[in-house]
Amino acid sequence: MPDELLFGVFATHLPFFVWRYRSTREPRHAATSVTFALLAAAYGLRIFAPEFEVAGTPLHGSIRTLALLSASVSVSMLAYHVVAIRRAS
Repeated sequence: MPDELLFGVFATHLPFFVWRYRSTREPRHAATSVTFALLAAAYGLRIFAPEFEVAGTPLHGSIRTLALLSASVSVSMLAYHVVAIRRAS
């Protein structure tokens, strides 16, 4: 997929999950918001400033790695939430 499209997808989803977190205060929405923010930042850097580096590594790659870790937390929290709902019913 083109980087511009992915940047657009992540940037458009970010405000929704920030709003969800602000209205519900559920940590799983905060984790999803952080993931989308990191992904939007990573692809924004990849498009607009690909030459930025940290210790010889492209900055967008490092941020994308952090986004992967954040996504793992987010998906784990979602799975825990779904299991808790099914147990309650």
